[in-house]
Amino acid sequence: MRKLLILGVVVGLSGCASLSQEECLTGDWHGIGYSDGVQGKVESVLAEHQEACSEYQIKLDLQAYLNGRQQGLKTYCKPDNGYRLGLNGSTYHYVCPEPDHSAFLIMYRKGKAQYDQQQKVKKLERELSQLQRQQDSLEEQIKETENKLVADGLSSIERQRLLKQLRDLELQRPDKDYEYRQTSSLLHLEREALYRLQRE
Repeated sequence: MRKLLILGVVVGLSGCASLSQEECLTGDWHGIGYSDGVQGKVESVLAEHQEACSEYQIKLDLQAYLNGRQQGLKTYCKPDNGYRLGLNGSTYHYVCPEPDHSAFLIMYRKGKAQYDQQQKVKKLERELSQLQRQQDSLEEQIKETENKLVADGLSSIERQRLLKQLRDLELQRPDKDYEYRQTSSLLHLEREALYRLQRE
């Protein structure tokens, strides 16, 4: 039953074939299985290999593939690798068998928690930089408007327009300052949270 499930029909295959003609002709199914295992690929990828090689009328060696994949998983499913994958933000497809799965998952989640926290920090850093640019732009506009107000030959109408423009710009200052301070404080908290995760 397990073999039938593995060799089930793949629906909607698209893009490049999972194996090249040369790989199919070589027929190193143990090596292909090992490569899939060491990369943590799901077992159902075997159906894609079968689909790719059927074009050349080549059948796969299921047992050789599964043996190779099992050996590859022994390398993939080490806890240190789980931590590294999590830290890189990679997806774990729950391919590790017990007893390796539990230890792998603990370390993967530890690394993934740090990755997720790093993404929060980076997002806030980008937001803070954008807010700083907005503040700088606002101050530049205020300065330019003030310079125009002291220029010679300014009409009364133009002066009134510039004064209104200056007031409108200055009214934006409190909101911009508040948003910057709030984001800066939140960034500080998220950085502390990241530091705690890294120390665990």
